[in-house]
Amino acid sequence: MGIITISREFGSGGETIARMVSEKTGFLLVNKETIAEGLAGFGIENPALRIEKIITDEEAEESARLYIEAMHDFIYDLAIRNSLVILGRGGSILFRDYPPALHVKVIAQFTNRVKRVMKLYNINAETAVKLIKEQDSDKRLYYRQIFDVNWTNLRSYDLVLNTESMGLEDTADIIIAAYHLHAEPREVRDGPNGIEFEERMFSAPEEEEEKFMHPSEEEFAHMLDFYRIRWDYEPKTFLLEWDSEGNVLEAFSPDFYLPDQDLYIELTTQKPKQAWKKNRKIRRMKELYPDISVRLIDKKGFESLLKKHKPDNEDM
Repeated sequence: MGIITISREFGSGGETIARMVSEKTGFLLVNKETIAEGLAGFGIENPALRIEKIITDEEAEESARLYIEAMHDFIYDLAIRNSLVILGRGGSILFRDYPPALHVKVIAQFTNRVKRVMKLYNINAETAVKLIKEQDSDKRLYYRQIFDVNWTNLRSYDLVLNTESMGLEDTADIIIAAYHLHAEPREVRDGPNGIEFEERMFSAPEEEEEKFMHPSEEEFAHMLDFYRIRWDYEPKTFLLEWDSEGNVLEAFSPDFYLPDQDLYIELTTQKPKQAWKKNRKIRRMKELYPDISVRLIDKKGFESLLKKHKPDNEDM
C-alpha cells in the first residue's frame, strides 16, 4: 500500500500537482469528488457548511461530525485495497502513524497565488485575495477543530515545495522521486513482518530533550514532575489496523506512560463531540491489548487536574 498525502495552500497549484502525481504513479486520487461520489453510494451527503457555523451551531456540529467520521472511514477503507494520493482532507494526520507514507505541503508566495487564482477563475485581484484568505482561514479552523493541530506547522510534513520557482509538473516529479526514496526502501527493508519494523514501532527512542506535540502535554509533564511521578513520553506505538497483506493502516502512541502505575495516558483538549477519533483508538487498543491499562483524560478532566495543581505551585 502506497500513500502520498498532499496538503496545499489555495492557489499554489496543489490540485493539479496531485492529479499529475496520481496519473504518473497509477495511485488512486482521493479528492473532494472521489469522496462525494463514494459516500453518495452509501446515501451520505456532505452537509456543505462553513466551519464557523459548525463551531457555533450544535446541530450543524453533529451533522458535520457524522459526515467527517464517515469520510475518514471511507479513506481508510480505500487504503486497504489501493495505493492513494490524498489531496487535503487531513490525510497527513490520518496517516501520520504509517511510516511509509510521504506527507507533502505545497506552498507559494501570496502574490503568486493571487495571480494564479485570478487566471484560473477569471476574477479580479480583490476577489482573488478575498477567496484565498477565506480558504486559508477555513483550513486553519478545520485542522484545529477536527485534529487539534496547526495547519501552518511545516514540521508536520516530510517535504515542503514552493511552486513559485518551479513548474507544476516538475513539482509532481520531485514528489514521486521523494516517495521512492522515502517509502519503498522502508516497505522492503522494514516491512510489517520484519524484526526491524517491530523494534522501531515498539521500542522507546534514545534519550533526548522532550519535544511535545501540544502545550497541554508539556503542562501535564510539569505537573507529574511536581508530584515526582515517573513518566515516559510516547514510549510505545500500538498497531491497531492491518490490511490483508499485513501492511499497517493505523497505529496509536499514547501521550504518557507511568511505569510505577503501569498506566498509559492519552490527553485531549478537544470538546467531547470532537474527541471521537481518540475515543475510537482507545476502544480499539483495549480490544487488541486487554492487558494494557490506558486512560483518556478529556478536556474537563485535564482542566480539573491543572486547577488542583496550580494552587500548590503558588504556595511554593
